[in-house]
Amino acid sequence: MIKTFLCTLDASLPCANFNEVFYDEEDAMYGYIAKLCAAALSDTSAKTAVYGEDDALEQIAPAGPEGLEAMVSTVADTMYELVRDNATLHSGSAIFAYFMAEEQAYAAMFKMPFLEMYTCRVDAQGAVSWVLNSNVMPKPTLKGCEYFVIDPSNRTARVADVEYYIDDCKVNYIAEHVLCLPMNVSEKKTVEVMREAAVEVIRACYPKEQINEKIMDYRREVAEHVEATGSVSVPSVEKAVFSDSEEAGNRYRERMEKEQIRREPIAVSPKTERALTKKTRIVTDNGIELLVPANYLRNPDYVEYVQADDGKITILLKEIHAIEV
Repeated sequence: MIKTFLCTLDASLPCANFNEVFYDEEDAMYGYIAKLCAAALSDTSAKTAVYGEDDALEQIAPAGPEGLEAMVSTVADTMYELVRDNATLHSGSAIFAYFMAEEQAYAAMFKMPFLEMYTCRVDAQGAVSWVLNSNVMPKPTLKGCEYFVIDPSNRTARVADVEYYIDDCKVNYIAEHVLCLPMNVSEKKTVEVMREAAVEVIRACYPKEQINEKIMDYRREVAEHVEATGSVSVPSVEKAVFSDSEEAGNRYRERMEKEQIRREPIAVSPKTERALTKKTRIVTDNGIELLVPANYLRNPDYVEYVQADDGKITILLKEIHAIEV
C-alpha cells in the first residue's frame, strides 16, 4: 500500500471525518486491506465502466498517490450526504487506498457497515459483563462491502454490484451518485444472461429432438471462443448457434439488447474462462453419466451422437488411447 486513509461515514455526526494512516507490511491491517484490494480486482460480479476526459471521475481520479487525499475529500463528502439523507444507506467506515498490483496503480474505496461485536468479560471481582470487543476486525471479503476501484491510467472503474433506494429509485448509488458513471453489466451477469437466453431461445424455436444438441452447440461455441480469445461474444453465438433460424437469431439479439449486453467481445477473467471451458455432464435416461470437456461436446472427432430410426441414441467416444477405472 502506498497511501491509505480511514474515514467515518456516520449520519449522527455533522460531517465525514477522515485521516491518513500508515501501516507496515507486518501490520494486520495492511494484510487486511491488501486482501480486499485483491478480491476487488478479481470480483466477476463487479460492474465496469470506461470514463473519458470530460467525465466527472476524471476530475477526482488521482494521477498519483499525492492526489488520493483530494479524491477522499470529495468522495467522503458525497457519501456522507447520501448516508445522512437516505435511511436505507447504513452508516459505516470506509478505507481509501492507493495501491500497486502487477506494476499497475489503482485507487480504491471500501465501505463496511459498523460492527457491533461484544464479548463476555469477567473483572477482578468476578463480575460478568458484556463489553465492546475492540480487537474484532471484519473478515477480508467483499460480502457486505460496497466498493469501487479506479485504474486512472486506463480510465476504467470497477464497482460493487449493490443497489439501494435513492429518491424512491433503486440504483447503484456508488456508480450513479458518487462516480457519476453509467456502468456496464458485470462479467458474471453477462455470462449468466447469455446462457439463460440461449436456452430459452432454443427451447422456444427448435423441435424437441434438437434441443439438447443445440444447447451443446451453444456450450461448445462459448468454450471454444473464450479459449481462443479470452472473451465471450454475442455475435459469435448468433452466427455459430442460431444461423439456421432467423427467428432464433432475432430473439437472442433482442434479449441481449434488452439486458444491455454489449455486442463487442467482452473480456473475461481466468476464473470465468475456467468455468466456461470445464467439463460438462451428460446424463442419459438409463442413468449413465459422462463428463465431457465443453469444446468436445459437438466435435465429431471426439464425440459422436448417432440416432437410430426408433429414436434411441448411441454416443461414440473417439480418439481414446487409454481407460482408467
